[in-house]
Amino acid sequence: MNTIKKIFKSFTEMIKRLFVPQKSIRSILEEESMSSPGKMVAKKFIRNKLAIIGIIGFLFMLFFTFGLSLFIPLDLFRSNAHHANLPPNYSYLKFPKQLQKEGVVQIESGVAFSIGLSAEGNVFIWGSNIENIKEIPKAVMNANIVFISAGTRHAMAVDDQGNVYLWGKNHMQQAQMDPRYAEAIEADPLIYLEGGYDRTIGITESGSTYIWGVGTKITGQPLLRSPYTYKDDEENVIKAVQAVANNTNMIVLLEDGTIRIEGSNSDIKRKFTKSLTDGTISVTKVAITYENAFAIDDQGNLYAWGSSNRDLINVENNQGQVIKYIPDEAMTNVVDIQTGYEHAVVLTNDGKVYAWGSNALQQLKVPKMENVDTIFVDAYQNYAVIDGKIETWGLKGFLLGTDEAGRDFIVQLIHGGKVTMTVGFVAVIISVIIGTVVGLTAGYAGGKLDNILMRFAEIVSSFPFLPFAITLSALLLESATTEIQRIIMIMIVLGVLSWPGLARLIRGQILSERECDYVLAARALGIKNKHIIWRHIFPAVTSIVLVNLTLGYAGSLLTEAGLSFLGFGVQKPSPSWGNILTVAQDANVFKFYWWRWVLPGVCIIVTALSINLIGDALRDAMDPKNNER
Repeated sequence: MNTIKKIFKSFTEMIKRLFVPQKSIRSILEEESMSSPGKMVAKKFIRNKLAIIGIIGFLFMLFFTFGLSLFIPLDLFRSNAHHANLPPNYSYLKFPKQLQKEGVVQIESGVAFSIGLSAEGNVFIWGSNIENIKEIPKAVMNANIVFISAGTRHAMAVDDQGNVYLWGKNHMQQAQMDPRYAEAIEADPLIYLEGGYDRTIGITESGSTYIWGVGTKITGQPLLRSPYTYKDDEENVIKAVQAVANNTNMIVLLEDGTIRIEGSNSDIKRKFTKSLTDGTISVTKVAITYENAFAIDDQGNLYAWGSSNRDLINVENNQGQVIKYIPDEAMTNVVDIQTGYEHAVVLTNDGKVYAWGSNALQQLKVPKMENVDTIFVDAYQNYAVIDGKIETWGLKGFLLGTDEAGRDFIVQLIHGGKVTMTVGFVAVIISVIIGTVVGLTAGYAGGKLDNILMRFAEIVSSFPFLPFAITLSALLLESATTEIQRIIMIMIVLGVLSWPGLARLIRGQILSERECDYVLAARALGIKNKHIIWRHIFPAVTSIVLVNLTLGYAGSLLTEAGLSFLGFGVQKPSPSWGNILTVAQDANVFKFYWWRWVLPGVCIIVTALSINLIGDALRDAMDPKNNER
């Protein structure tokens, strides 16, 4: 059998030689001899699969950092405590289709989730599962729920029997009945619940208002004196029908159409229109944001007051001109007003929706809609119902989570990578320039100058690199007044400390090159030394420079990340991959918030590994003897 196979193989090879043109060994050698050294290096480099992987990885990181930074801006000073340490999730607005099928009655939202109530009395929760908010109590699932609400990180529901259910974050007892009021509320049941900023607000059958949770327990806090009850001049009780609150104030709407404002002496309490409290107008609904409040009367007119720094109310400038933030169409014929933390949305009687305020998280990108029936607005999520169909806009989530200040983590990674890669690149350029100049000069000149330069290089090399870099960074950063100056100082420190190795390599190569015939011929022709060095000798060491440039870049990038990690590099709030990683020193972050240390670590590893693969491939392509080792 083997004999038959050999005969068949020989016959096949004979046919191939007869009819298929073959390159002779001579033609291959001729082709190689005609190729320039640059082409040969390029061919060898491209044939290296690891080099291609390195290029793809490096180009991806360049696009991720420098490319995306053109479209995703960085706001160094924007933070949001409510969004701190949210896990990666991009489904804040992906409501269950079953909710739409059963018919929407109500939707409320927290910082990273929404809760919906269907016409069949079923409760749905979607978004991020912070504080196990999606684990709806079994009692809620088995009850016929008639009302829901949401706080920042907790939720609540009321069934048709008047039973109240609360769950979610409970660090200040906001997700349970406050023991101080439990007995009174049991005797005077709640008929209204509203989630607030880590607070819960309730109104009882008698019209009393209770608020508990954050900022309601310690003497001196602005909302401590529950229950809030109100009477007219004849001591008759005026029942509360609605209550909303932010961090410092609570607005209570009474059944006589007036409002009361409780809490600290903020702009909300000082700048309201008196007619809202004296009965001149009849208020039908109130709403509140971080620093502003809104009300609509029975004629559909809108009233807005509070801080003038949030783009939520019309303000008058120093020239007496009115700067309008509220759309004119939203001032009259208002059917409903609802607010998030930093924006307001109204529905007018012609079924149109208008939004204004902050658009930092796309809250104002209202889709084109007409004949809207109902709106549900809270936190940063927005919903509108049109003929039973739900439209959404606002915060979709955070693809890679958030950091301790509530900043979008993908933005931090993009701009942090931009800083880290820039610092590493400039540092290695400085190092290569110094090392090349010193190595060429020492190797060509020889003698005393060579001795002086090499002894100086040895002195620089003798210092322990990282401690010396930390010391220099600490000293120089004190004199830098701006973040740009600090970053420049770090580039210089890394570059100045990294050149001796390259200088020794180039010097060693030059010592042999300067004795070559072409150098002796150039001297004989009277060519100046500087021209001999740069035009004749330097091209012979470009391969060393290029390989050192790539491998040194990876080293500089890692060193910058290390310095920033230790607190001696780029300083916050300016992000870099190194200072983002500093949180890994916190055991809680390491255990619970994995994305905050895993993702920057992966970015550093991918970038450094890609650069090293490119550097190794260049070295193999430029040094034929390297493959023989």
